Amino acid sequence: MDTTTLPHPAPPSLAPDAPAPRASRDGFLVRRGRDVAYVVSGFALGVVGFVVVVAGVSAGLGLLVVWFGLAVLAGTALAARGLARLERRALTTLQGWPAPPARYLRAPEGSGVVRRVLTPLRDPQSWLDLLWGLVSFVTGTVAFTVVVSWLAAAGAGLTYWFWQQWLPDQDETLVELLGWGQGRRDESLLQLGIGVVALLTLPLVVRACAALHAGPADALLNSRARQRG
Repeated sequence: MDTTTLPHPAPPSLAPDAPAPRASRDGFLVRRGRDVAYVVSGFALGVVGFVVVVAGVSAGLGLLVVWFGLAVLAGTALAARGLARLERRALTTLQGWPAPPARYLRAPEGSGVVRRVLTPLRDPQSWLDLLWGLVSFVTGTVAFTVVVSWLAAAGAGLTYWFWQQWLPDQDETLVELLGWGQGRRDESLLQLGIGVVALLTLPLVVRACAALHAGPADALLNSRARQRG
């Protein structure tokens, strides 16, 4: 059976003497920066993947009555495969997760057009790629939203003392609602405390969000290659 492969580093089990992934040798701040970049890229790919998969599968199923739908489904599977390759590359370069070479079915030499077009639909990994197009939208959106919210909480809390002077007077501030004080000074101290806590916990939150997205990606996109490797 012919296969196509991608140039990923070999897993440790296949290359025991290989050096540690670059991400594991980077400094703490660099690793967290890679986590943020992975979360952002995951959200972008997730949105694109969701649109491609939902639109392609819907159109393909709707056109099955005239058989052209199979070609649309096959094209959607190939598009999802391309997005899956980008995700695998992000897993390797930004997360340092060794990935086995991706393996896809290919029609034998000399096959007719129909067989070549429909071969992607016979490949279980193609359907996992399509599933990832839906799952990645969920995990990517959740991870991105949490990271952005945490960054906003840290930045807003640490600088509240400066920009609060331009806020309109409020009947009740957060510190008053909590019963922990009153006035701008107490509100500024509370917001500063929130900012400090958000900043200190930001690395953990970023790492957890990156893992939230990377775990399902590895399971859906790499597990079959490992089992067959």
